[in-house]
Amino acid sequence: MGKTCDVCGKEIGLFGRFRYADGYICKTCYAKASRQFTETIRSKSLAEIKVLCAVKRDEASFENFKVTGKIGNYLLVDEKHGRICIPCNRMISQQVSEPRFYDIATIKACRIAYQPYMELTELEQLVKEQRSEQTIHYLKVIITLEDGREDAITLVNKPLRIKSYAFRQSFQFAERIQQEMDRLLNNRQKDNAEQDEGEEEYAAV
Repeated sequence: MGKTCDVCGKEIGLFGRFRYADGYICKTCYAKASRQFTETIRSKSLAEIKVLCAVKRDEASFENFKVTGKIGNYLLVDEKHGRICIPCNRMISQQVSEPRFYDIATIKACRIAYQPYMELTELEQLVKEQRSEQTIHYLKVIITLEDGREDAITLVNKPLRIKSYAFRQSFQFAERIQQEMDRLLNNRQKDNAEQDEGEEEYAAV
């Protein structure tokens, strides 16, 4: 069996594949990712390619999102517009789906979830020691929205030993995602506080 497109899974031949930073995509996905052959994609990551190739049900989300930061293929950040994007990770979900966009202002909290449960500090220590035979069944970063809804960034969806390289790498990504989300939420709260102070000063004049 030949190579397949990293986005849609279509089989691609030697002359029908297009190179980007992490691999190859087909001509159809290349047309989307390159904005109808007007931009180069060689330096773009898989996460960025997936966003560009997404079905454009939300045209504004797709067109206005500008990547200013990213964590692996799990999280894209647009600080210019105050938004994040959770791309479809086909290696985990085993299917192609649309990326999800959220305004940072609509996000309430972020936490790391896993089973079996233990204190996060305990899990961090076991990961650091690299000796534990204990198995973690799943690892996710849960994003809670202001309206009570939740979304999950799945990093591990099958049992892995804590000492394994695959789990340790996934756990590092989970920590980086939480740290980045905490930074974005703290910056939002700081901006809101400064805005409130400015409005109070204006009202007092």
